[in-house]
Amino acid sequence: MVQEKCRLLSSEQVAPGHWVLRLAAPAIASFARAGQFVHVRIPTTYDPLLRRPISIMLPEARQGNLRLLTCAVGRGTRMLVETPIGTELDLLGPLGTAFPLPGGPELSEAKEVLLVAGGMGVAPLVFLADTLRGMDHHAYVRGLFGAATEDLLVSWTEFAARCDEFYVSTEDGSAGEQGRVTDTLVAQLERGQADVVYTCGPIAMMAQVAQMCHDAGVACYCSFEQRMGCGVGACLSCAVPAAGGGYVRVCRDGPVFAADRLDWEAILDDI
Repeated sequence: MVQEKCRLLSSEQVAPGHWVLRLAAPAIASFARAGQFVHVRIPTTYDPLLRRPISIMLPEARQGNLRLLTCAVGRGTRMLVETPIGTELDLLGPLGTAFPLPGGPELSEAKEVLLVAGGMGVAPLVFLADTLRGMDHHAYVRGLFGAATEDLLVSWTEFAARCDEFYVSTEDGSAGEQGRVTDTLVAQLERGQADVVYTCGPIAMMAQVAQMCHDAGVACYCSFEQRMGCGVGACLSCAVPAAGGGYVRVCRDGPVFAADRLDWEAILDDI
């Protein structure tokens, strides 16, 4: 982890309420891994005081840049997307755990991969898809992306371009198949087309994906999004219930977890 002053190079609105920020962040970009995040502060103000955690969507290591996807849902993120180009932002990162990769010790036999994204959850899966594509003997990657409407399929072209196959679903039928992304996942699991599933999105969606993978006997890893204070494991504000009792910290023990490490029933009760 480093603390780096990063100049904002561009801010592009890619969907209603959603922006992709590009920052000059050579230190963080050079060793970020898929699934990790940065903790961002606007250095010109201490109001709001706390940093904002944002998943890394894509590092551009050769250029020393970093792309972040954010949604302006509160005062802090609204201030962030309205920050003038050229402003220096204060970043801590890369923070948290990364996705385990096919061929590694946990997934030595994995040949087929499913990436299941819901809404803003696309960001770390774009990074993961890009990582998988760059591996010498990469697994076959199927991307599944779901949202309520076509407008909320944020940065879907970035995702699709990095997958061998790509499927879209919207709840209102405005793009792709009508239904939820988990409906598409059912068919993929029934055909046995996944050795491992990676997912990020709304908690209820990830809980359903986790249960479906458990029932199918397929390994599943979730990138968990949670409000947090310090980002380094000290304040415990991002703790979520763990399977078997106790809690895990999203910022330090995650944000990537094996799905069976979490107590999904308790997590759903808390939302």
